[in-house]
Amino acid sequence: MRKNFKITDKFQNAVEKAFFKGKTTKWSRQISFGILNLFIMLVLFFIILNRIVYDWTGTLYAEGTGFRLDFLGDNYIPFVPEMAIFYVYLFFSMVIVSMLFFGLVTPEKGYALGWSLVIINLIAVIIYIFFPVSTFWWRQELLADPQVGNFWADTMYEYFETDVSFNCLPSLHAAVSFIVFYAWYRYYKVKPDIKTKIITITTFIIAFGVVLSTLFVKQHYIVDEIAGVALALIVGKYMYDYLWKNLERTN
Repeated sequence: MRKNFKITDKFQNAVEKAFFKGKTTKWSRQISFGILNLFIMLVLFFIILNRIVYDWTGTLYAEGTGFRLDFLGDNYIPFVPEMAIFYVYLFFSMVIVSMLFFGLVTPEKGYALGWSLVIINLIAVIIYIFFPVSTFWWRQELLADPQVGNFWADTMYEYFETDVSFNCLPSLHAAVSFIVFYAWYRYYKVKPDIKTKIITITTFIIAFGVVLSTLFVKQHYIVDEIAGVALALIVGKYMYDYLWKNLERTN
C-alpha cells in the first residue's frame, strides 16, 4: 500500500472485494478511479464548491460595493456580446466534455484534474470572502442602454441577472479553462498522437478565447484573468507532478 494514498488504496480494495473477487485488474482500477472522480468533480467541485459555496460568497456584500480593479486600461475594452460564444457555450462544452473524458474514460489520469479543480475553486472562494471584487458598475451601464435585437447581448443580459457581480478575482472562467487545457497538455505528453495533439491545441485556443471573452463581455478585469491563469498553472503543475508521480499508474 502506498504511504500517501491509503484512502485511495482502501477504496480500490473495497471495490475489488465487492466486484472483482479481490483481484486487481485494469477494470477494477478504472471503476475505482471513475467513482472517485465522480465524487470529486461532481459532488466536491460542482455541487458543494461551485453551486453552494460560490453562490453563498456572492451574497456576502451588497451590490455596488466591492473593489474596482480597472487600472490596466479595462475601461477601453468595448462590450462585444458575440464573445458570449466563448464565455458561455464553448467554455461549458469544453469543461463538461473534458471532465467526462478524464473522469470516466481515463480516470487514473483524471484524478489529478479532479483535485486541481477542487483546490482552485477552494482557493478562489477564500479570496472572494475577504477580497470582494465587483463589476457591478459596468453591468449597470450596459443594462441601462441595452442593445436591442442582438441574441448574444440578450444572452449576456440574462447572465447578468443570474450571476452575482462579485467573485471576480481570480477569474474561475480563466482558471478552469486553463486547468482543462493543462490536463490535455499533460495527457499529450504521455500519449503524443495526432488526435490528442489536435485536442490539446483546440483546448488552448478555446481557453485563450474564454480569457479574452471575460473582458469583452465585461465580466472581469484584466488582473482577474492574470490571477486565474496563474492559479490554474501553479496548482495544475503541482497536482499533476505529485499525483502522477506517486500513483505510478499507466492507462
